Amino acid sequence: MEPKPPHRTKQGMPLGNRLFEARLLRSSLQPSEVRLDEEMSHLLILVAGRVQLDGVQDHDLAADSPRLLWLPPGSAPCLKLSAGARGALLRLGPVTLARALPTGTMHTRLRGLLGQLRLLPLAPEARDEMLRHMEAIAEESRSPRGGTEVIVESLVSVLLVQLWRAAEAGGHTSGLAPRSLLDRFVLLVARHGREHWSVSDYAAALDISRDRLGTLVRQATGLSPQGYLHREVLADARDLLINSTLQISEVAFRLGFQDPAYFNRFFTRQEGLSPGRFRRAARARQREGTTNFAAWP
Repeated sequence: MEPKPPHRTKQGMPLGNRLFEARLLRSSLQPSEVRLDEEMSHLLILVAGRVQLDGVQDHDLAADSPRLLWLPPGSAPCLKLSAGARGALLRLGPVTLARALPTGTMHTRLRGLLGQLRLLPLAPEARDEMLRHMEAIAEESRSPRGGTEVIVESLVSVLLVQLWRAAEAGGHTSGLAPRSLLDRFVLLVARHGREHWSVSDYAAALDISRDRLGTLVRQATGLSPQGYLHREVLADARDLLINSTLQISEVAFRLGFQDPAYFNRFFTRQEGLSPGRFRRAARARQREGTTNFAAWP
């Protein structure tokens, strides 16, 4: 049974803060379930046994170890683990995830990768290294000290890069073949989103019609392609406003807007607050200790 916030978990920071929690999965003689928090991302390293997720993308998904599983928020309600399953599970709140994302080219690559469920093969050398990082995160979270969050964010950054490497080795596959075109669209958005490509540009790059692209994106996300593009730009804008000291105009230019006033109007229309008001409100929430994006304006 999941502990109720704000009590401290056995292996993790207080879940009420929605920062992170590391959990080592021990071998059990019986099948077990792990409930997932719909507001958090999850990274599973499965070194023994089998994992199953029910009702993912309208069908069940299961895989044997060794596997690496990435679950964005709301991907599935729970993990079902077979008897004898072993591994490690990391829960990441949006603030820890945003702070752990590397900058530069790797940032855009990871943003495209992390938006979808990923089920990937796991090489033995990567498995052992990632488990060591998971154990270090669990140890830091059991006994928080000065600098714990800095250490954890650094370790999470390494885990995310290793996740990306596993995806590269697997050809960006998520284990779900019907989504290959959508995978390519997400990667293109990660690479060219700040160039403000049009929906037609993406359709042409994928060699499909706008209508076909619209159907794919709506089925997967519930959004139109343009809506998806706006959501990604907004996510980048929120990240920069909260986690950087850039001026509003610098944020606008970083995101590819030539006119800061247009960025201001875009953000206000999408978010309901101007960039400046959003930043002040978000930082006030951080000072109060509320780190869950869902509670922010």
